[in-house]
Amino acid sequence: MTTILWNNAATGRMLGIGIVCLAFVIGCGGSDAPPQANTPASGSAAPSNDAPSSTATASTDRPHRQNERWTDANGVEYLGQVPLDVFFDQPYVVASDQTPLGGVANSVAEPAAGGMSSTGVVPPQNGAPTEDSTSTEPPTAVAIAGASGWEEMMPMETITSEINTVRNFLNESLQSVGAYNRSMLMVAPNAAALAVLSGIVMEHPGNVNWKEDAGYIRDIAKQMNAETLQLGKKDQDRLLRLFESMASVLDRSKPAGLKEPVATDTFADVAEMRLVMMRMAAAQKKMKTEAGSASSFESQKEMINHEASILGTMTHVVTLPGYGYEDDQEFVGYAKKIIDAAREVRNAADAGDFGTYELALTKVSTACQECHSQFKNN
Repeated sequence: MTTILWNNAATGRMLGIGIVCLAFVIGCGGSDAPPQANTPASGSAAPSNDAPSSTATASTDRPHRQNERWTDANGVEYLGQVPLDVFFDQPYVVASDQTPLGGVANSVAEPAAGGMSSTGVVPPQNGAPTEDSTSTEPPTAVAIAGASGWEEMMPMETITSEINTVRNFLNESLQSVGAYNRSMLMVAPNAAALAVLSGIVMEHPGNVNWKEDAGYIRDIAKQMNAETLQLGKKDQDRLLRLFESMASVLDRSKPAGLKEPVATDTFADVAEMRLVMMRMAAAQKKMKTEAGSASSFESQKEMINHEASILGTMTHVVTLPGYGYEDDQEFVGYAKKIIDAAREVRNAADAGDFGTYELALTKVSTACQECHSQFKNN
């Protein structure tokens, strides 16, 4: 699995979301762009604030840059290799649509002082935008979650299932130096995912028997990635000790003398962006490879719902304060497209609609390429 490591530092817009792709050989960026044979949902070109503006050309005889806007001989406009008519006609109107999944009432976390959760997930407000909204206000980090809350984005059973998977992986990978050396490259992203998920548990309206100790789990996962991992016994021993403490907390037998977690830690403090994005990319890849046909789609609905929840939730997390992009309207707009598409994936899986599922995955890939052209490649 190939990944591109990005610095979440003062590089500003060059970091980018890429957002969900991370150039993971999963269909975004470069030669992995979605095929033009996909039937677009609309015949209208995207507005200029959704794609960079450049001089249109009818030439198809030369390669085109990923962020170049051009027109072929038939009058079809493209952004790089992606036809512009697959984009939303009114992206900011779509961004303001907060219709819940399946019309089911949502559970939400209680707001913190000031009326907003520290995670940017807010409860329904009087006068909140509806599906008929015509507001053209640009999206913000808070608007991504809208009135949905953590419960709608990721049910508690999905969180506990993912945490059990991470626990099993770490248990197998840390029992010997050889096993650790073979698995080292995946230890860091798994620990980052654990940190994010336990942080979500702390604010999730659902319940789990170790919820009151979720801060300890988050802090232990943070310590696992406190420094760059190296092959060999030293890091294997250190990580194994941390894992054993974490397992004890999950089993409701918190070790004596365990250091108190930092109450003010944000998601950015406990999980590096590039590591969170690796889990997002893995979710997209798994859906594409394990449920890429109509027959496999029918038998993989549970997996699709799980991975789509991971994809949408992790995407929201990297727009929250601390990562440095919560006020970047363009970045947040690309994230909103991914979150909407992940919701469409879940709906399509529930409805058994393979065509809509394929289209939703294409929307994810398209958003990745758009974001790469604006952030990563620039």
